[in-house]
Amino acid sequence: MNEITLLSPATSANVGPGYDIFALALDEPHDKIILTLNDTEKISIELVGDTQNIPTNINDNTAGLAVLELLRRNNLKQGVNIRIIKEIISGCGMGTTGASSAACIYGLNKLLNLNLSDNERIDLARMGEVASGGSPHADNVAAALLGGFILIKSYNPIDVLKLEIPDFSFVLAVIKKSQRTTRGFITYEIGQEKLKEQMARCSRVIHAIHTKDIEEFGKAINVDYIAEPVRSAAIPEYQVVKQNVLNAGAYGCNVSGGGSSVFAICNKNNIDEIADIMHKGFVGNPNFVRVYKTRTSNKGVKIIS
Repeated sequence: MNEITLLSPATSANVGPGYDIFALALDEPHDKIILTLNDTEKISIELVGDTQNIPTNINDNTAGLAVLELLRRNNLKQGVNIRIIKEIISGCGMGTTGASSAACIYGLNKLLNLNLSDNERIDLARMGEVASGGSPHADNVAAALLGGFILIKSYNPIDVLKLEIPDFSFVLAVIKKSQRTTRGFITYEIGQEKLKEQMARCSRVIHAIHTKDIEEFGKAINVDYIAEPVRSAAIPEYQVVKQNVLNAGAYGCNVSGGGSSVFAICNKNNIDEIADIMHKGFVGNPNFVRVYKTRTSNKGVKIIS
């Protein structure tokens, strides 16, 4: 076998208080990635559809960096053609970079019969994130690879736990970032009381997943003292829209990943109302793209041919 076609899901990272340690997979949208081995020892990247100004130089592309790292660690000289058919919108906190690098590592592990463990694949895939955010965070790539709800138990060494996530509705207002990344503006000096609350809410998130309590899960992800203050400040009307969706019965609302998209979790009976509130609240933002009505998913990257 020298070719493989995969679907890789959008993901939402941080999930409220879990900065760089929580993420979850979404039922849609997906990117399609086609990997073809060649004998040239060269790596090429082709983007199909809305290329969104994503770089195709392998040293500037998340998939390219991840593949280079896989070949380096395994002392391989292998040519690979990477064809990415875009559906996930880039630069919005939807994990599109993680989807690409995760799929490439997943696919090459199959094509080259490397028998890598989940943690080894995640550790390789996360190296691609340096191209987008400057940091090899593992949350998005882990959720894309494994599906479900992801807890990063350790970064040194990488140790990841997948938890089966209950099926619930997920509304995502897709808003492009006004700048490439806000990671450098985040401060970790939040004070003792907020630090304790942040840790407590992380514990509540895991407890809610184990007990399948979606309402408790929503309350737990609703507050974040680390990333949300910085990233929400760049989203006009964020606080107003957040309060409106909570008043309408959403269980929780926060910034998705690195921003500037905003997510809300709710039950299927009020998903249309929540989506409408988010659309009306953000449609005036020049960086607003659309609202997705989707669901959580326990499936990660999958082979389609």
